[in-house]
Amino acid sequence: MTQEEAIKEVRDDKKEATAAEKKDAKDKSCSLTWEHRSGSEQGKALILASDVTHLPARISFKEASLLGISAITACIGWYSMGVPIRGNVFSAANKKGMLVWSGASSVGMGAVQSVKMLGLTVHAKPGDMIAKTETKEAISMLPFFLPKVHPWRLHACCALTGGDAALDHLGECQDFDIDALAWAIQNGLSTSCVDRYLKRWNAAKIKQELCEPVFSSFNQRLYEYPILFFAVERNCPSLVRLLCRAGADAGQPAKPSKLPILAYCIMVAEYQLSDTTNTLFALLAMGADPYALPQDMWCEYVKNPTKVGNPEAERAKYAWCSLQVRAALCRTFNLLQRYQFKMASLLPIKTARQKQLAAAFDMTPLFEIQFQIVGQRLATKTVQEWVMSHALQHIEMPLVLLFTGPSGHGKSELAKGMGELLSLPLLKVDCTQVRRTSDLLGPQAPYEGHEEGSSLNNFLAEHSGKKAVVFLDEFEKTSSDVHQSLLLLFDEGFYKDRRLVGKQIDCTKTIWILASNQGEEMIQQYWDDHLADKPEDAQLQLPIDPLQRQLEQSFQNTLGAPLTGRVSAIIPFLPFSKEERAVTTYKFMRKLFNETRKPVSVEAKQFARHLFLNFVEDGQLATFIAEKYYSPVLGARSLLSAVNTQIRHKLTHAMFMQVEEITDDVNDKAWDNYDVRVEDLKGGSKEITVKAEGSRTVQKRID
Repeated sequence: MTQEEAIKEVRDDKKEATAAEKKDAKDKSCSLTWEHRSGSEQGKALILASDVTHLPARISFKEASLLGISAITACIGWYSMGVPIRGNVFSAANKKGMLVWSGASSVGMGAVQSVKMLGLTVHAKPGDMIAKTETKEAISMLPFFLPKVHPWRLHACCALTGGDAALDHLGECQDFDIDALAWAIQNGLSTSCVDRYLKRWNAAKIKQELCEPVFSSFNQRLYEYPILFFAVERNCPSLVRLLCRAGADAGQPAKPSKLPILAYCIMVAEYQLSDTTNTLFALLAMGADPYALPQDMWCEYVKNPTKVGNPEAERAKYAWCSLQVRAALCRTFNLLQRYQFKMASLLPIKTARQKQLAAAFDMTPLFEIQFQIVGQRLATKTVQEWVMSHALQHIEMPLVLLFTGPSGHGKSELAKGMGELLSLPLLKVDCTQVRRTSDLLGPQAPYEGHEEGSSLNNFLAEHSGKKAVVFLDEFEKTSSDVHQSLLLLFDEGFYKDRRLVGKQIDCTKTIWILASNQGEEMIQQYWDDHLADKPEDAQLQLPIDPLQRQLEQSFQNTLGAPLTGRVSAIIPFLPFSKEERAVTTYKFMRKLFNETRKPVSVEAKQFARHLFLNFVEDGQLATFIAEKYYSPVLGARSLLSAVNTQIRHKLTHAMFMQVEEITDDVNDKAWDNYDVRVEDLKGGSKEITVKAEGSRTVQKRID
């Protein structure tokens, strides 16, 4: 039988079954309902239809603490006739030959198969009950691995497909299944494929289904895992955003441990020797509550969290955070993550309307932009407001933003982050050598070279009528001739292609970002007068209008009133606080961490790879570098230089001290571990050391 014939047969069977079910539904119900009762009263299985010869389309058991034997008998018969049974496995049989049901859950195919293998002879009538098994809840279960998941029912034709096509096929031949979705995520199917699968059904239905957990049983206990846990296991921020937009709850914990997804995201990095920081930021941006973790672990983010127990007043709230779990968090909860927890705690909770409008204009990822750069809360907030307002009001003209402030304080990073998060093409133009219009846009016809255009001209032509980002760096160094050529572009948003005479380019949806250091002294003075030594939330509370008016006047004198008047907003970038300097330093340290984790390639001469950098007391380490090497003039660039000098170069020296030759075979072995720390020297001085200290291995789930 071919794949097409198999799919057709399944579809025909499904149509016939659906028609029969609709007919039978008029006369009687053929479903099973498990009644769950509170207190000392026991639950009871009820068969609503005495005649069980009619097949239901699907059996689903939810919140059932007890199961009637007769119901299981019916399930066995139905399963043998091809009825899908949704859920997971119950435990075993006791000495009396009765089934023991573990926890409140659902029966699955594995359960029915277990019944058959047990060889039980069941003689009972509807209403018989099984004694509930009491289980003692464990305080902690580490390492915390997710179960290996399979779709709840596979047809013969399903074996003929693989990869993304497998999930597409499951969506065609059966109803939505949370297990199939978890299986797809675990097996590396693409985000676009998952998106197609979710869009097959009504949005309200998917929102409800995504809140249903994936069930698993182990050691006679039942476990529940929200679907977002599988996206975190995959370490895929785009999947986190997609599932949250579709209705997944970022606050839903695993059960019975009640482990928050934020805690799992932090700890799984140790098991996989990976960096889950960006996935963590996606969760925070999508509404995960930073207070799900004990506040003392991140409130003073520069200090490393301690392994001591939770404060007495919070022990009930954080019962999941045993000493064992807390110790695991302390090993992997890095400085950049702790900082963003603190920042997330200062942000207002996104309203349902904000989420709705952001989703409508495909701008939900913009919520994450404040987690992409250090500091600059005011700048990220202003950018979010302007971009959203521009889209909401359907303004048919370009958005022009002027970023100004000291060098190395996030202007380029924020522009790049906008393009990446919104999946928009971005062009960066270095304006230090732009003196004439032709340098920026290319010569006009009939002058020589007009047919080649310029990088900007060709970029605008390629994305005519589409959303795109153009970043003009160091714009204050351009001439008045260049300013004049941009007036029409910034005002009406239309432009004539220099390569093709008369061809008009539509730039009304282009976001223009001009970057400048002009006004740095004004910004520093404003910082000293109003924000120096103030808490982090002060930036968002202080009115910035007076500073923006001063900057506007300054730019009118240099860029001219016509061009300045076409700028939508002037956005000042403020100096770093002492703590933000340390976090910025750690961000460069983390970049080095990710670089050295890549595979070794002898052919490409990539030798400083397959390494694990262990930053001992990361807060102390980053603070030491920031205090010693930060330059207000160079900003973050001075910190990057210090990380290269104090860590990268010393790592190279430590590698040279090893004896063995480096081959590609090391990629199949454990990671060489290098400890990076601040050590005390004689005489009270300190220095950073990098030393080889054993190896690290990935912890794997045992299926």
